[in-house]
Amino acid sequence: MGARGEARLLEIAEAATQVVAERGYYGMTIQEVADRVGITQAGLLKYVKNKNGLLTLVLQRYDDTNEADRGYIGSKLTLTDQQREQSPLLMPEYYRQIARYNLQRPQLTQLYLVLRAEAIDLNHPAHEYFAQRGNRMRALISHYPWKLPPEYDTPHKIGMLSMCIGSAMEGLQMRWLGEPSIDYLACWAEYEDILFPLPHWEGYR
Repeated sequence: MGARGEARLLEIAEAATQVVAERGYYGMTIQEVADRVGITQAGLLKYVKNKNGLLTLVLQRYDDTNEADRGYIGSKLTLTDQQREQSPLLMPEYYRQIARYNLQRPQLTQLYLVLRAEAIDLNHPAHEYFAQRGNRMRALISHYPWKLPPEYDTPHKIGMLSMCIGSAMEGLQMRWLGEPSIDYLACWAEYEDILFPLPHWEGYR
């Protein structure tokens, strides 16, 4: 696929993201996505075979734009052990970066939450994606060299801590997207004081 084709595919992915974020997978139609791109339905189907192909494209775009993992964790993992003593991998700091990142991309955050809710249905085409994604992410996170309070001394405990934090963040995101009066970052700062209370988390935040 040439540069023109890649550009068109990106347009399709962006339009499909908008529609799914607004209406969910079940509410999305190929025609509406085509209309937003400004092409015919037949023209769109040259790039994706069907509605499930559109969903795959949307999920791939979500994963490809997840800069929080590559940016924060990636940069820490390139450090030597000695350098990481001075600039450790801190889980509260990591989730703070995710909060800032999600604030900048509300549409993709909404897309994730809408699809995650829909995909509880066993017959939803994204069910397996979400069923496996959590396990995969916890497995990765639980083996990174975090600096944590001493009670988090096994991969299982680290994975559960991550799941707890992520669940709190997803709940706040739902409220933030539905309640315009909520200051997302200010609320997350208060969440941190509950999740990572001082003085116990001193030096780990």
